[in-house]
Amino acid sequence: MKVPARDIDHLSLTLAAPEALAGRLQQLGFNLTPEGTEPRCLCFQPNRDDIPSYIELIEGKPRTALAVNVAELEGDEQRHVWESEDGYEIEAAVIVGEGEDNPLPWFPVKHETPEAFMEPEWIVHPNGALGLVAIHAVAVDPAALAKVLKGAWKAETEEIFDGCVLVRTGAVELLIWSATAWQLEYRALEVMAPQDLPAIVGATIAIERQRPLQALLGANNVSFALGEDGRVLVACEQAGGLVIEFMPQT
Repeated sequence: MKVPARDIDHLSLTLAAPEALAGRLQQLGFNLTPEGTEPRCLCFQPNRDDIPSYIELIEGKPRTALAVNVAELEGDEQRHVWESEDGYEIEAAVIVGEGEDNPLPWFPVKHETPEAFMEPEWIVHPNGALGLVAIHAVAVDPAALAKVLKGAWKAETEEIFDGCVLVRTGAVELLIWSATAWQLEYRALEVMAPQDLPAIVGATIAIERQRPLQALLGANNVSFALGEDGRVLVACEQAGGLVIEFMPQT
């Protein structure tokens, strides 16, 4: 399948116990859409008014996939309804197309109501999160995977350095690492690459400042490490299998 991707729309996490992960994400200082509904979504400030940015948690057979935003799409319409703190219902309508499971799971989406994922009470977070910057994946051959996705999404690619290739369709970047490069870059966490590759392994999130985040994590007994340029790193054990990298903007 080939689609003209406008951006990485969201990261879709299917889990056996999504509410358990929701609880851990709240300990990291994130707000989510209301409990008791599916999907639970961790929403961010969007880069464009018609393209939301979020991570969704769904109950089911474990699977991690990327959703790419497209302008035109035929597929199944999914409707979600959440109740805001003020008691009014917010309804989201999303058209979901057929996806690809190899070499990296992804599927196209088109939003009928993108504003549903942009409610202020959901995109303002106690940890100061501003936006989703990047998704990280590990592959045996990063350049080969990037080439496949470049053709599928009509994306741009760039080799950042040996063992790391960037795939860009919009504001949210996909960084594809070799196992060795991933482990070296995030050695502060002593990360290990998954055995089954390719795999999505992490996300980079922009935050306002470093110190308030560190204080919040410490108060919630969440262990973390410090990376270069003031980055705050949370291990995958703390965030449902994903490394979370917080990148300060000031």
